[in-house]
Amino acid sequence: MHNHTIYLRGNALYLNYTKNSKRHRTSLNKLTKILNLENDKALEYLKGLSLEKILKMQKGALKPNKEPKQESQRTAKKTKSTTIAQVKESFFNQKIGLKAESLRFMRLRFSTILKLMNIKESSKVSKITKESVINYHNNAFKKYKKNTLISLNALLKSFLEFCEQEGYVETTPYFKITMKNAKDGEKINPFSLNEIKAILKSTSDLRLKAFLTTAFFTGLRTGEQLALLWSDVDFKDKKINIDKSLNLSGVITSPKNKPSIREVDLLEPVEKILKELKASEPTNKKMIFLNIPKRTQYFQLMFKKLLEALNLKDRKLYATRHTFASLMLSQGEEAMWVSKTLGHKDLNTTYKTYSHYIPQQEKERAKFLKGIL
Repeated sequence: MHNHTIYLRGNALYLNYTKNSKRHRTSLNKLTKILNLENDKALEYLKGLSLEKILKMQKGALKPNKEPKQESQRTAKKTKSTTIAQVKESFFNQKIGLKAESLRFMRLRFSTILKLMNIKESSKVSKITKESVINYHNNAFKKYKKNTLISLNALLKSFLEFCEQEGYVETTPYFKITMKNAKDGEKINPFSLNEIKAILKSTSDLRLKAFLTTAFFTGLRTGEQLALLWSDVDFKDKKINIDKSLNLSGVITSPKNKPSIREVDLLEPVEKILKELKASEPTNKKMIFLNIPKRTQYFQLMFKKLLEALNLKDRKLYATRHTFASLMLSQGEEAMWVSKTLGHKDLNTTYKTYSHYIPQQEKERAKFLKGIL
Protein backbone atom coordinates (compact mmCIF):
# COMPACT_ATOMS: atom_id res chain seq x y z
CA MET A 1 0.00 0.00 0.00
CA HIS A 2 1.41 3.38 -1.02
CA ASN A 3 1.49 6.36 1.33
CA HIS A 4 -0.34 9.38 0.00
CA THR A 5 -1.84 12.66 1.17
CA ILE A 6 -4.29 15.03 -0.47
CA TYR A 7 -4.32 18.67 0.51
CA LEU A 8 -5.72 22.02 -0.57
CA ARG A 9 -3.32 24.84 -1.43
CA GLY A 10 -4.72 28.07 -2.76
CA ASN A 11 -7.61 27.10 -5.02
CA ALA A 12 -6.27 23.71 -6.07
CA LEU A 13 -6.08 20.17 -4.70
CA TYR A 14 -2.75 18.33 -4.77
CA LEU A 15 -1.76 14.71 -4.34
CA ASN A 16 1.51 13.71 -2.66
CA TYR A 17 2.47 10.04 -2.87
CA THR A 18 5.40 7.65 -2.79
CA LYS A 19 5.75 4.97 -5.47
CA ASN A 20 8.75 2.73 -6.10
CA SER A 21 10.66 4.67 -3.42
CA LYS A 22 10.12 7.93 -5.32
CA ARG A 23 8.06 10.87 -4.12
CA HIS A 24 5.55 12.42 -6.52
CA ARG A 25 3.40 15.53 -6.38
CA THR A 26 0.60 16.18 -8.85
CA SER A 27 -2.29 18.61 -9.24
CA LEU A 28 -5.79 17.16 -9.06
CA ASN A 29 -7.42 20.05 -10.91
CA LYS A 30 -8.42 17.84 -13.84
CA LEU A 31 -9.99 15.24 -11.59
CA THR A 32 -11.83 17.88 -9.55
CA LYS A 33 -13.41 19.21 -12.75
CA ILE A 34 -14.43 15.71 -13.84
CA LEU A 35 -16.01 15.10 -10.45
CA ASN A 36 -17.89 18.39 -10.73
CA LEU A 37 -17.41 19.06 -7.02
CA GLU A 38 -16.23 22.02 -4.98
CA ASN A 39 -12.70 21.61 -3.63
CA ASP A 40 -13.78 20.82 -0.06
CA LYS A 41 -16.31 18.20 -1.21
CA ALA A 42 -13.81 16.69 -3.65
CA LEU A 43 -11.21 16.53 -0.88
CA GLU A 44 -13.67 14.73 1.40
CA TYR A 45 -14.58 12.24 -1.35
CA LEU A 46 -11.03 11.51 -2.54
CA LYS A 47 -9.69 10.94 0.96
CA GLY A 48 -11.83 7.82 1.14
CA LEU A 49 -10.29 6.29 -2.01
CA SER A 50 -7.12 4.28 -2.53
CA LEU A 51 -4.13 5.78 -4.31
CA GLU A 52 -4.52 3.34 -7.21
CA LYS A 53 -8.12 4.38 -7.80
CA ILE A 54 -7.27 8.08 -7.66
CA LEU A 55 -4.44 7.68 -10.20
CA LYS A 56 -6.65 5.65 -12.55
CA MET A 57 -9.40 8.24 -12.32
CA GLN A 58 -6.84 10.96 -12.92
CA LYS A 59 -5.68 9.26 -16.12
CA GLY A 60 -9.23 8.73 -17.26
CA ALA A 61 -8.76 4.95 -17.21
CA LEU A 62 -11.62 4.67 -14.74
CA LYS A 63 -14.66 6.89 -15.06
CA PRO A 64 -15.60 8.53 -11.79
CA ASN A 65 -18.67 7.08 -10.13
CA LYS A 66 -21.80 9.09 -10.60
CA GLU A 67 -22.14 8.81 -6.84
CA PRO A 68 -19.88 11.66 -5.68
CA LYS A 69 -22.32 14.36 -6.68
CA GLN A 70 -25.20 12.38 -5.21
CA GLU A 71 -23.20 11.69 -2.05
CA SER A 72 -22.44 15.38 -1.81
CA GLN A 73 -26.13 16.20 -2.12
CA ARG A 74 -27.04 13.60 0.49
CA THR A 75 -24.39 15.04 2.83
CA ALA A 76 -25.75 18.54 2.29
CA LYS A 77 -29.28 17.32 3.02
CA LYS A 78 -28.06 15.54 6.15
CA THR A 79 -26.15 18.63 7.24
CA LYS A 80 -29.25 20.78 6.90
CA SER A 81 -31.19 18.41 9.15
CA THR A 82 -28.48 18.31 11.84
CA THR A 83 -29.50 19.91 15.12
CA ILE A 84 -27.45 22.28 17.25
CA ALA A 85 -27.52 19.69 20.05
CA GLN A 86 -25.88 17.09 17.78
CA VAL A 87 -23.15 19.45 16.60
CA LYS A 88 -22.61 20.68 20.16
CA GLU A 89 -21.75 17.15 21.28
CA SER A 90 -19.26 16.73 18.43
CA PHE A 91 -17.77 20.11 19.31
CA PHE A 92 -17.31 19.30 23.00
CA ASN A 93 -16.05 15.79 22.28
CA GLN A 94 -13.03 17.40 20.62
CA LYS A 95 -12.15 19.36 23.77
CA ILE A 96 -9.76 16.61 24.81
CA GLY A 97 -7.61 17.31 27.85
CA LEU A 98 -9.94 19.82 29.51
CA LYS A 99 -10.88 19.18 33.12
CA ALA A 100 -14.45 17.99 33.75
CA GLU A 101 -15.23 21.19 35.65
CA SER A 102 -13.98 23.34 32.76
CA LEU A 103 -16.16 21.39 30.32
CA ARG A 104 -19.16 21.72 32.62
CA PHE A 105 -18.64 25.47 32.82
CA MET A 106 -18.21 25.68 29.03
CA ARG A 107 -21.48 23.82 28.47
CA LEU A 108 -23.27 26.26 30.78
CA ARG A 109 -21.77 29.14 28.78
CA PHE A 110 -23.02 27.52 25.57
CA SER A 111 -26.58 27.29 26.96
CA THR A 112 -26.35 30.98 27.86
CA ILE A 113 -25.33 31.82 24.27
CA LEU A 114 -28.36 30.00 22.83
CA LYS A 115 -30.68 31.81 25.24
CA LEU A 116 -29.22 35.14 24.16
CA MET A 117 -29.88 34.13 20.54
CA ASN A 118 -33.36 32.92 21.46
CA ILE A 119 -32.62 29.58 19.77
CA LYS A 120 -33.23 26.07 21.14
CA GLU A 121 -30.74 23.21 21.01
CA SER A 122 -33.31 21.19 19.09
CA SER A 123 -33.19 23.76 16.26
CA LYS A 124 -31.27 23.04 13.06
CA VAL A 125 -27.73 24.39 12.81
CA SER A 126 -28.85 26.38 9.77
CA LYS A 127 -31.03 28.41 12.14
CA ILE A 128 -27.90 30.18 13.37
CA THR A 129 -27.63 33.07 10.92
CA LYS A 130 -26.04 36.49 10.95
CA GLU A 131 -29.32 37.79 12.40
CA SER A 132 -28.94 35.31 15.26
CA VAL A 133 -25.43 36.59 15.95
CA ILE A 134 -26.71 40.19 15.88
CA ASN A 135 -29.39 39.24 18.45
CA TYR A 136 -26.77 37.52 20.56
CA HIS A 137 -24.40 40.51 20.56
CA ASN A 138 -27.21 42.98 21.35
CA ASN A 139 -28.58 40.93 24.25
CA ALA A 140 -25.18 39.94 25.65
CA PHE A 141 -23.85 43.50 25.50
CA LYS A 142 -26.75 44.77 27.61
CA LYS A 143 -26.58 41.97 30.16
CA TYR A 144 -22.92 41.14 30.77
CA LYS A 145 -19.69 42.84 31.69
CA LYS A 146 -16.54 42.89 29.58
CA ASN A 147 -14.76 39.77 30.88
CA THR A 148 -17.88 37.62 30.53
CA LEU A 149 -18.50 38.98 27.04
CA ILE A 150 -14.97 38.07 25.97
CA SER A 151 -15.48 34.52 27.26
CA LEU A 152 -18.90 34.08 25.61
CA ASN A 153 -17.73 35.58 22.30
CA ALA A 154 -14.70 33.30 22.15
CA LEU A 155 -16.87 30.22 22.68
CA LEU A 156 -19.44 31.22 20.04
CA LYS A 157 -16.70 32.08 17.54
CA SER A 158 -14.99 28.74 18.15
CA PHE A 159 -18.25 26.79 17.80
CA LEU A 160 -19.25 28.46 14.53
CA GLU A 161 -15.74 27.98 13.10
CA PHE A 162 -16.09 24.29 13.97
CA CYS A 163 -19.46 24.23 12.15
CA GLU A 164 -17.78 25.69 9.06
CA GLN A 165 -14.81 23.29 9.17
CA GLU A 166 -17.10 20.27 9.52
CA GLY A 167 -19.39 21.45 6.73
CA TYR A 168 -22.47 22.14 8.86
CA VAL A 169 -22.54 25.72 7.55
CA GLU A 170 -20.95 27.12 4.40
CA THR A 171 -19.38 30.09 6.17
CA THR A 172 -19.45 31.11 9.80
CA PRO A 173 -21.98 33.89 10.47
CA TYR A 174 -19.93 35.14 13.41
CA PHE A 175 -18.61 38.68 13.36
CA LYS A 176 -16.59 40.63 15.91
CA ILE A 177 -17.79 43.72 17.75
CA THR A 178 -15.80 46.35 19.61
CA MET A 179 -15.46 45.98 23.38
CA LYS A 180 -14.63 49.66 23.78
CA ASN A 181 -17.95 50.54 25.43
CA ALA A 182 -18.50 47.26 27.28
CA LYS A 183 -19.17 47.56 31.00
CA ASP A 184 -16.11 46.83 33.11
CA GLY A 185 -16.33 44.19 35.80
CA GLU A 186 -16.74 45.18 39.40
CA LYS A 187 -13.61 46.63 40.91
CA ILE A 188 -11.82 44.58 43.50
CA ASN A 189 -13.08 45.60 46.92
CA PRO A 190 -10.73 44.03 49.50
CA PHE A 191 -11.18 44.21 53.24
CA SER A 192 -8.94 46.43 55.34
CA LEU A 193 -6.89 44.95 58.18
CA ASN A 194 -9.27 46.52 60.70
CA GLU A 195 -12.26 44.94 58.94
CA ILE A 196 -10.50 41.54 58.98
CA LYS A 197 -9.90 41.88 62.72
CA ALA A 198 -13.56 42.81 63.30
CA ILE A 199 -14.80 39.84 61.25
CA LEU A 200 -12.57 37.33 63.04
CA LYS A 201 -13.32 38.80 66.47
CA SER A 202 -17.08 38.47 65.93
CA THR A 203 -16.81 34.83 64.80
CA SER A 204 -17.70 32.53 67.68
CA ASP A 205 -17.67 29.24 65.75
CA LEU A 206 -14.13 27.81 65.81
CA ARG A 207 -14.32 26.04 62.43
CA LEU A 208 -15.69 29.15 60.69
CA LYS A 209 -13.04 31.31 62.36
CA ALA A 210 -10.31 28.89 61.25
CA PHE A 211 -11.70 28.85 57.72
CA LEU A 212 -11.80 32.65 57.42
CA THR A 213 -8.39 33.14 59.05
CA THR A 214 -6.88 30.66 56.58
CA ALA A 215 -8.67 32.33 53.68
CA PHE A 216 -7.56 35.85 54.62
CA PHE A 217 -3.93 34.94 55.29
CA THR A 218 -3.15 32.37 52.58
CA GLY A 219 -5.10 33.72 49.59
CA LEU A 220 -6.23 30.19 48.68
CA ARG A 221 -9.03 29.67 46.20
CA THR A 222 -12.18 28.39 47.91
CA GLY A 223 -11.99 24.98 46.21
CA GLU A 224 -8.32 24.59 47.21
CA GLN A 225 -9.10 25.41 50.82
CA LEU A 226 -12.12 23.10 51.07
CA ALA A 227 -9.99 20.21 49.76
CA LEU A 228 -7.31 20.60 52.46
CA LEU A 229 -6.35 17.60 54.58
CA TRP A 230 -4.52 17.71 57.89
CA SER A 231 -1.71 15.85 56.16
CA ASP A 232 -1.26 18.89 53.88
CA VAL A 233 -0.21 21.06 56.82
CA ASP A 234 3.40 20.84 57.94
CA PHE A 235 3.52 22.54 61.34
CA LYS A 236 7.24 21.79 61.68
CA ASP A 237 8.39 23.52 58.46
CA LYS A 238 5.43 25.93 58.54
CA LYS A 239 4.13 25.08 55.07
CA ILE A 240 0.77 24.14 53.53
CA ASN A 241 0.82 21.86 50.49
CA ILE A 242 -1.68 22.75 47.74
CA ASP A 243 -2.14 19.96 45.20
CA LYS A 244 -5.91 19.51 44.86
CA SER A 245 -9.22 21.33 44.69
CA LEU A 246 -12.85 20.50 45.45
CA ASN A 247 -14.99 21.39 42.43
CA LEU A 248 -18.64 22.45 42.42
CA SER A 249 -19.73 18.86 41.83
CA GLY A 250 -18.02 17.77 45.05
CA VAL A 251 -15.20 15.97 43.27
CA ILE A 252 -11.56 16.29 44.34
CA THR A 253 -9.52 17.27 41.27
CA SER A 254 -6.15 18.79 40.51
CA PRO A 255 -5.92 22.58 41.01
CA LYS A 256 -6.70 25.15 38.32
CA ASN A 257 -3.34 24.84 36.51
CA LYS A 258 0.29 23.75 37.04
CA PRO A 259 1.41 26.91 38.91
CA SER A 260 -1.49 26.28 41.31
CA ILE A 261 0.33 23.21 42.64
CA ARG A 262 2.48 24.89 45.28
CA GLU A 263 3.54 25.27 48.89
CA VAL A 264 2.38 28.32 50.80
CA ASP A 265 3.78 29.70 54.03
CA LEU A 266 1.92 28.85 57.22
CA LEU A 267 1.74 32.35 58.68
CA GLU A 268 1.47 32.83 62.44
CA PRO A 269 -2.31 33.57 62.68
CA VAL A 270 -3.12 30.55 60.48
CA GLU A 271 -0.77 28.25 62.39
CA LYS A 272 -2.29 29.30 65.72
CA ILE A 273 -5.95 28.81 64.71
CA LEU A 274 -5.31 25.52 62.88
CA LYS A 275 -3.52 24.07 65.91
CA GLU A 276 -6.50 25.09 68.04
CA LEU A 277 -8.93 23.50 65.56
CA LYS A 278 -6.87 20.30 65.29
CA ALA A 279 -6.82 19.91 69.08
CA SER A 280 -10.63 20.00 69.10
CA GLU A 281 -11.02 17.37 66.36
CA PRO A 282 -11.02 13.55 66.47
CA THR A 283 -7.50 12.25 65.79
CA ASN A 284 -8.68 10.21 62.79
CA LYS A 285 -10.34 13.15 60.99
CA LYS A 286 -8.71 13.68 57.60
CA MET A 287 -10.28 16.83 56.12
CA ILE A 288 -9.69 20.16 57.84
CA PHE A 289 -12.86 22.10 57.05
CA LEU A 290 -15.26 19.39 55.85
CA ASN A 291 -16.31 15.99 57.13
CA ILE A 292 -16.75 14.57 53.63
CA PRO A 293 -15.65 15.93 50.22
CA LYS A 294 -18.89 17.70 49.40
CA ARG A 295 -19.15 21.26 48.12
CA THR A 296 -21.05 23.39 50.59
CA GLN A 297 -22.41 26.93 50.75
CA TYR A 298 -22.15 26.92 54.55
CA PHE A 299 -19.05 29.13 54.78
CA GLN A 300 -20.41 31.57 52.18
CA LEU A 301 -23.75 31.87 54.02
CA MET A 302 -22.08 32.36 57.42
CA PHE A 303 -19.70 34.91 55.88
CA LYS A 304 -22.66 36.83 54.46
CA LYS A 305 -24.37 36.89 57.88
CA LEU A 306 -21.19 38.17 59.52
CA LEU A 307 -20.89 41.03 57.05
CA GLU A 308 -24.54 41.97 57.61
CA ALA A 309 -24.11 41.91 61.38
CA LEU A 310 -21.04 44.16 61.13
CA ASN A 311 -22.74 46.44 58.60
CA LEU A 312 -20.00 45.75 56.04
CA LYS A 313 -20.55 45.77 52.29
CA ASP A 314 -21.63 42.36 50.97
CA ARG A 315 -18.82 40.54 49.18
CA LYS A 316 -18.25 37.01 47.94
CA LEU A 317 -15.99 34.67 49.86
CA TYR A 318 -13.48 34.97 47.00
CA ALA A 319 -12.84 38.54 48.22
CA THR A 320 -10.62 36.98 50.90
CA ARG A 321 -8.14 36.03 48.16
CA HIS A 322 -8.09 39.58 46.81
CA THR A 323 -7.72 40.83 50.37
CA PHE A 324 -4.63 38.68 50.96
CA ALA A 325 -2.97 40.00 47.78
CA SER A 326 -3.81 43.66 48.36
CA LEU A 327 -2.91 43.54 52.06
CA MET A 328 0.46 41.89 51.54
CA LEU A 329 1.47 44.13 48.64
CA SER A 330 0.35 47.33 50.38
CA GLN A 331 2.42 46.33 53.43
CA GLY A 332 5.54 45.97 51.28
CA GLU A 333 5.77 42.17 50.90
CA GLU A 334 7.61 41.08 47.73
CA ALA A 335 5.40 40.82 44.66
CA MET A 336 7.12 37.56 43.65
CA TRP A 337 6.25 35.93 47.00
CA VAL A 338 2.64 37.11 46.73
CA SER A 339 2.42 35.83 43.15
CA LYS A 340 3.75 32.38 44.05
CA THR A 341 1.52 32.16 47.11
CA LEU A 342 -1.52 32.91 44.95
CA GLY A 343 -0.44 30.29 42.41
CA HIS A 344 -0.26 32.78 39.55
CA LYS A 345 1.39 31.75 36.30
CA ASP A 346 3.77 34.70 36.42
CA LEU A 347 4.22 38.19 37.85
CA ASN A 348 2.31 39.73 34.94
CA THR A 349 -0.90 38.14 36.22
CA THR A 350 -0.29 39.58 39.68
CA TYR A 351 0.65 43.05 38.43
CA LYS A 352 -2.32 43.18 36.05
CA THR A 353 -4.76 42.80 38.95
CA TYR A 354 -2.98 44.23 41.96
CA SER A 355 -0.24 46.65 40.84
CA HIS A 356 -2.10 49.68 42.25
CA TYR A 357 -1.71 48.24 45.76
CA ILE A 358 2.08 48.32 45.54
CA PRO A 359 3.26 51.48 47.35
CA GLN A 360 5.39 53.88 45.34
CA GLN A 361 8.55 54.56 47.30
CA GLU A 362 9.76 58.14 47.29
CA LYS A 363 13.51 57.67 47.29
CA GLU A 364 16.54 58.57 45.29
CA ARG A 365 17.16 55.94 42.61
CA ALA A 366 20.42 54.35 41.40
CA LYS A 367 22.69 55.91 44.03
CA PHE A 368 25.44 53.48 43.03
CA LEU A 369 25.90 55.39 39.77
CA LYS A 370 27.03 58.58 41.54
CA GLY A 371 30.55 59.61 40.59
CA ILE A 372 30.79 57.09 37.76
CA LEU A 373 31.87 59.87 35.38
